[in-house]
Amino acid sequence: MQFSWLEGVNKKWKEILVIGRTIERDGKRYHIVGMTREEAANIYIIEPYEERKIRDAKKRCTQRMILKEQEIGGDSYMQCPEFQIGSKKMCTNHGSGGALRPDNYEEIKLFLDMMDAGWQIPEWLKEEDWDRLQLVTLTFADAKRLPRYSPDMPITILHRPDPRKHLLARAKAVTLEIGKPQSFRFTAHDGEKVQCHINRVTLIDMWEEARKQFGDAKYREHFTEEQLQDMETSYLEALRQNCPEGMCYIGIEYECSRDISLHFYTKAFLESYPESRSGSASFLLLSVKPDQETGSHGLPLKGYGMSFPVPADTTTVPAELLFYMERAEVWEERV
Repeated sequence: MQFSWLEGVNKKWKEILVIGRTIERDGKRYHIVGMTREEAANIYIIEPYEERKIRDAKKRCTQRMILKEQEIGGDSYMQCPEFQIGSKKMCTNHGSGGALRPDNYEEIKLFLDMMDAGWQIPEWLKEEDWDRLQLVTLTFADAKRLPRYSPDMPITILHRPDPRKHLLARAKAVTLEIGKPQSFRFTAHDGEKVQCHINRVTLIDMWEEARKQFGDAKYREHFTEEQLQDMETSYLEALRQNCPEGMCYIGIEYECSRDISLHFYTKAFLESYPESRSGSASFLLLSVKPDQETGSHGLPLKGYGMSFPVPADTTTVPAELLFYMERAEVWEERV
């Protein structure tokens, strides 16, 4: 430890504002502590913390097992893009959060400064264990001053939750045929029967796509030769590790009777075990964006890329629809 560390802890705020408002929702309690301003303004919210399950490193898991256990998003104020205090509307620039720790002296100093400014710890919070709480910090980069606040002033918070992941009770087996459309149905998590149409299945030569991209004069004009060389070297290394020459990824264009995003995986991938990767280029994702907004059945046309390599002469691919993502509605909370 060095004395310079103390300079980061012993912050002097240009402004500090105590809010001290508790929110009760869905059986959980949240507490808006207040705001501070240095060069940027921050708002601090204490919320429940649920530690995510850590997979046993000694247990050998297939990709299917890992994907099923994978958690996405959560219910946190980190997902709130906008706060309005009274008539003052503020847009968040970025956010961070983590479990409260007794050895995090910056957070302790923040709470002590808030108490000096008049913050009173609510009774329900006094006996809560820190390992069951997290502190969310949201930054408002364009705030030149903190808003005026009084206890009777309304606070409106815009929530934009992450998409919800829904595992199928039983994975839907689908045999993809290159160049051929097909339709199928599956049962959603709420019992609704969803009709899906796969309009197009294509093999995508990632090496050819890379040659087109790095050979495009309009693309190259945005970078120096040194930057281009570094980017190309890194990208090709990722290709070598993930999709060797002679192999292709699979692109799927589809439409559904419900506004959801489908996640397909090859059976071979789901039954495989993770491989160790070397270097910084350890993974490569494929994004598929259809040229049209509406498919042949009059529904929104969407794309999905299966980033698992198959031989270039592949004609059929045994695959599974393992889960789907459903967009959560944006909503306002008034406290």
